[in-house]
Amino acid sequence: MKKHIRNRNVFLDANIILDYMLPRKHHSMYAASFFEQAQKFSAILYVCSFTFAIVYHHLRKSKMPHNIALTHLEKLLQKVVCLPVCDVTIQKAIKSGFRDFEDALQYHCALQVPECDAIITRNPIDFALSSVFVTSPQKFSFQ
Repeated sequence: MKKHIRNRNVFLDANIILDYMLPRKHHSMYAASFFEQAQKFSAILYVCSFTFAIVYHHLRKSKMPHNIALTHLEKLLQKVVCLPVCDVTIQKAIKSGFRDFEDALQYHCALQVPECDAIITRNPIDFALSSVFVTSPQKFSFQ
């Protein structure tokens, strides 16, 4: 089911950023299309601060040189709003009941987004406890 959004405030799971920045079979195509649509509809895209560390790690693991990886991170920072992970966010994540701590952290960061329309992830089931609409990039519509 597609959801039509009002305010275009969308939180991105780290896996969507990785799909966008790395050549990942099938997933990269959906992530790239999502970013194009987000730009077209002037959406505000949010990520957790630790997403940058995750992305850097995976870019370097894929043999990308340090300076090029940093350039990619700078470009990413121009496309997203980076949300902090503070002690309160960590405490909420610990007590959230999520099966995966990283997903719990991301969920509680998403709750910082004003009128968050959706959490976009490749694995919506990981956010089963979410009070925010959760979907994949290929099922989401900005129209």
